[in-house]
Amino acid sequence: MTQWTIHATAAFGLEAVVRRQCEALGFGSCQVEAGHVLFPGSLTTMQKANLYLASADRVLLEVGRFPTESFEGLFDAVAAMDWAEILPENARFPVRARTVKSKLASPSDVQKIVKKAIVTSLQKRYAIGHFPEDGALFPIDVSIRHDECVVCLDTTGEGLFKRGYRREKGGAPLKETLAAALVDLSVWTPDRAFADVFCGSGTIVIEAARKARGIAPGLDRSFLFMDWPWADAEGYKKLRRQAMGQIRMDLKTEMLGFDIDPAMVRIAKRNAEEAGVADMVHFLCRDMREVGLQENFGVMISNPPYGKRLEPEEGVRELMESFATRFLNLRSWSVYLLTAMQEFESIAWQKAGKKATRRRKLFNGGEETTYYQFVGPDPKLFR
Repeated sequence: MTQWTIHATAAFGLEAVVRRQCEALGFGSCQVEAGHVLFPGSLTTMQKANLYLASADRVLLEVGRFPTESFEGLFDAVAAMDWAEILPENARFPVRARTVKSKLASPSDVQKIVKKAIVTSLQKRYAIGHFPEDGALFPIDVSIRHDECVVCLDTTGEGLFKRGYRREKGGAPLKETLAAALVDLSVWTPDRAFADVFCGSGTIVIEAARKARGIAPGLDRSFLFMDWPWADAEGYKKLRRQAMGQIRMDLKTEMLGFDIDPAMVRIAKRNAEEAGVADMVHFLCRDMREVGLQENFGVMISNPPYGKRLEPEEGVRELMESFATRFLNLRSWSVYLLTAMQEFESIAWQKAGKKATRRRKLFNGGEETTYYQFVGPDPKLFR
């Protein structure tokens, strides 16, 4: 069984989350390297990573790693690799490249050199001058950082945030991978109430519900590796059947989503149906300032508007003041908020006398945000 170095790529700030997810899946010797979580494994390991990782962006197979400071050296190293063992004669193999603090500073030139080197290698095996590139897709990912080149195959295709259940979305939607990370970074467990008072299209609530039900994140979508002749498509079918057998259809839990926009509530309900959790979650059209919650040790995770659609700017502050007054004063709840408002913690102190238990810098749609975590009491202490 061939062993690979597998890369699970991660957005800035989520590397540790993805690493913990990899370790929970039993992927050993996990290491973090510039937005990638690396671990050794087989093709089955790669398939599991695509199917089960909730917060990674993509899964890559490393096919080469070497130092390089010249285009000649880059060409020779890539051409020396046995590409015919990886790429069929009719493979489509677009090359994408990026360079960071390296002598080879032009990604477009790197792309051209790597493409030419791969063609040269393939010509030796297939003895043809032109490759049709009308077959399965094998994207080549080339990264040169500090004069070290890493060449990988993208096994995923469309990013892992594309779960397959979100048919509709509103403005500035939260990616499913980030939503899953917000849930993982919280203290929520399925035996506790869950609420999102700015639910939008329902992504956070749905991701939490799918995790509780045991639905593998990638269960409802396809991956590029499924079309590769050597990637054991039959083995993946077996893996997928096992994942379906782990779904807990009898799970009951209290999960609520609220939004002031009735159109978004309708979208959230349809998304929940597609995601297989419509019986677990309840979406209601309600202004956050009219939401009442019982003191039941619940967990709230919300991503409020950042101000781009609220005018004047004072409207955002007023909204956050109302949020802090209404929900941070709940004695038994744990409250988590992802916001671009830098002064939110001062609002929290002013309105509820609370400082965040933890803070984490994250990027949402390219915008820097802070994930404020106000952790409430452990319900086990009151049983």
